[in-house]
Amino acid sequence: MDFNFNFKDLNTTKITALAGVSGCFVVGFGLIASATHYSGKEEYSILNHFISELGLERSSSMAYAFNRSLMTGGIMFMIFAMGLGNFLGKSIHAKIATATGMISTLSFSAIGYYTGDTWVAHLIVASVFFAGAMITILLFSYSMWTNRQAGFHPAICMQGLMVAAFYFVAMLWPKELLFQSINDPEHFVRPAFWVLTMLEWGYCLMVCTWILMVSANLAYIMRTETSEVIDTASE
Repeated sequence: MDFNFNFKDLNTTKITALAGVSGCFVVGFGLIASATHYSGKEEYSILNHFISELGLERSSSMAYAFNRSLMTGGIMFMIFAMGLGNFLGKSIHAKIATATGMISTLSFSAIGYYTGDTWVAHLIVASVFFAGAMITILLFSYSMWTNRQAGFHPAICMQGLMVAAFYFVAMLWPKELLFQSINDPEHFVRPAFWVLTMLEWGYCLMVCTWILMVSANLAYIMRTETSEVIDTASE
């Protein structure tokens, strides 16, 4: 009996898919829990609030749930990135994506520890995550596109390009209001629609959607391989 451990076998493919889905749901729970218990000056809205504001204990009685969800979700996303890298094989793009994926997921977990109250550390780990996630998704998407035999849908690759586009738009968007909110929070007037916060939310939601799409595709591949094994055994 062969006990060779390989991320391309059905069991590890299932673990990779489950890690991606579970990570998204854990973080989603933390977001909702903190947002529904938000007690800042204004009601929390994705239209004019940054995601990291949910991790401020002075603003939400459930901030700890949000922060811990990031720590836990980061670990799950690391398992997902490692599993996906192994599933895609030995291409240089998949290897680099796995390495950047580990860095970005560690930074994601660190955001839950270095909240907005520790601004400099928070800015560093958040910046590493945002850039690392974009590079990781772009490289994985390219690896999927060039390795069509892996069985991933082309729409996932297109989603990867959109994630990169959102990232660069957010980076190039004017930051005057952000600096005002940091330097003079007491006199800062929050706009009803803050494009920068909506870009941040859009970017993160697209990253989450990409992970869910990949996880669903892996589940489909696993189901297809299982059916082929059963058909072969029955012949």
